[in-house]
Amino acid sequence: MTTDRTSSGAQPCELSRLKRRQFLVLAGVAGAGFPCIRRTFGAGITRPVLSIGLIADPQYADKDSAGTRFYRQSVGKLESVVSHFNRLELAFCVNLGDLIDREWKNYDAILEALAASRHRFHHVLGNHDFEVSSDLKARVPARLGLAQRFHAIERAGWCFVMLDTTDVSLYAHPESTPEHAEAAVALKRLADTGAANAQTWNSALGGRQLRWFDAVSKAAANEGRRVIVFAHHPVHPGGAHTLWNAPDVLDVLDRNRNIVAWFNGHNHAGAWGVRNGVPFVTLDGMVETRDANAYAVLNLYADHFELVGHGRQPSRTAPFGPAVPSSSAESHTRALP
Repeated sequence: MTTDRTSSGAQPCELSRLKRRQFLVLAGVAGAGFPCIRRTFGAGITRPVLSIGLIADPQYADKDSAGTRFYRQSVGKLESVVSHFNRLELAFCVNLGDLIDREWKNYDAILEALAASRHRFHHVLGNHDFEVSSDLKARVPARLGLAQRFHAIERAGWCFVMLDTTDVSLYAHPESTPEHAEAAVALKRLADTGAANAQTWNSALGGRQLRWFDAVSKAAANEGRRVIVFAHHPVHPGGAHTLWNAPDVLDVLDRNRNIVAWFNGHNHAGAWGVRNGVPFVTLDGMVETRDANAYAVLNLYADHFELVGHGRQPSRTAPFGPAVPSSSAESHTRALP
């Protein structure tokens, strides 16, 4: 099995040369936002380059349900997801944030459910993950097994970027810190414009992380690699749940056309949008509804992806843009500033 290579804000993504698999020419038929893609190979069907398990917003807590949120049921739902994922050949899995609703003690039960997974779970940080006492906020990333709050990994010729969209926020930093004060200024500036996303549950990417994201994406392009982003907060379509500085993040995508898809959580109702040919998928929140689950398997092919939804999660299919040319035919490693 191929070993993940990781990079973080301190050591961005290392990119190596791998041979591309050959797949079929894909013919499109009309679909939502993008053509759906029908794949045929005589009587057979092509296999994905790799598959990834996805969940979003379990928001477990040992407390009574409120409205459409059934907090205690999330452990059983996640156990069911892990059981399903364990029967599949997946490269890895991603939790798109908000593993708990609040309180440090609730990490115990939900992480125990994840411990049964035979696949590695990568976590991105969500706003509810920091709904713990101030003295414990700094320990949240380590509790989720994160050495760095944002990082990237390589598998099968892809670069997967795991962003920390809680970077500039009121909830991830104690009130007495400069980081909290910075977030308060950013939120007030946005609120003064009347923006719908000027909400305390949202946040922004800081300048250092934006520069890192840009550098990792450029390095991937130099290697002929496409980039897929996993995050908690959306940046498109716009609305009350998007990042405070979504335009700045979208500028990075516009400069790096090898970024071909964005997957996030946060908005439990789910969402779908396409901007400049890039699909943006918000997964449905697992915590919603008493019995119905919500999760997905992301299958990546040479020219498109298929998001196979389970429970409340809709399925989606979308093509990727043109193949990214490589700057070198030789295998090598690239260090970034």
